[in-house]
Amino acid sequence: MTVDTAPSGSSFHAARRSKFARQLLMGVTVTAIYAFLLTPILIIILSSFNTTSANTFPTDGVSLQWYREFLESPSFISAFQFSAWLGIVAAVGATIIGFLTAYGIVRYMGSYREVAQSIAMLPIMVPHILISISLLILLTVVPIPELAGLIIGHIIICLPFTVAGILASLDGVDPQLERAAWTLGASRMRILWEIVIPLIAPGLFSSLIFAFIISFGDVYIALFLSGPGMTTLPIEIFSYMQWESTPVIAAITTVQIIMIFGLGLIIERMVGLRQIMRI
Repeated sequence: MTVDTAPSGSSFHAARRSKFARQLLMGVTVTAIYAFLLTPILIIILSSFNTTSANTFPTDGVSLQWYREFLESPSFISAFQFSAWLGIVAAVGATIIGFLTAYGIVRYMGSYREVAQSIAMLPIMVPHILISISLLILLTVVPIPELAGLIIGHIIICLPFTVAGILASLDGVDPQLERAAWTLGASRMRILWEIVIPLIAPGLFSSLIFAFIISFGDVYIALFLSGPGMTTLPIEIFSYMQWESTPVIAAITTVQIIMIFGLGLIIERMVGLRQIMRI
């Protein structure tokens, strides 16, 4: 005698309806969260086209005057150029150090890889304001230029992201290729330059871009370590908003959003944000 354990038609449809309800609830929840996060950004973008000097929403019309004011402002343009220069220098430095760190972790740490990787990720766990204060105290003890301290600070906050991205790329490189080149007489530097670096070039470039984004948007390091003639764009915006607030700030923010979004698309097309963000 056998017992029929197959679900009846009514229970099967009830289970399907329950699953659909859970999926619908999850979809609505995720959509609501994204809407909550992205709506302020959309409001800022729309406010940048305001026709009046007041930060009002909805806008009374559409105008590009605040973008023109940004482009015609020597202080904002100078701060933008300095932020871009500082971002490039910090990104290059963090990528070079990040590559050497990641390569050493993957190839030489063995069973201690997780420990070494955790140590490399420490700067991402320390608030930037603490890093800034520490470097400021260091500048009072060690006689190094303020610009050098600013660059060092930006490299420190960018380093975990470059290490994470390059680690993800190095995991896809077969170490047998390096051993084969070594047995054929290639030096360590030649192996790195002609084999390893070309294979992980997309990851290196993506890490470089990501580090630039982190450096360009930094506030705390620049706030504590910037000296005369070293004003970054976030600090210039902060100083401007202490005295007045016009849609020119929304226009500058929109330019940064577009720039960061474009760089993010480049990273996604090259290696994927999931790979570069794997920590």
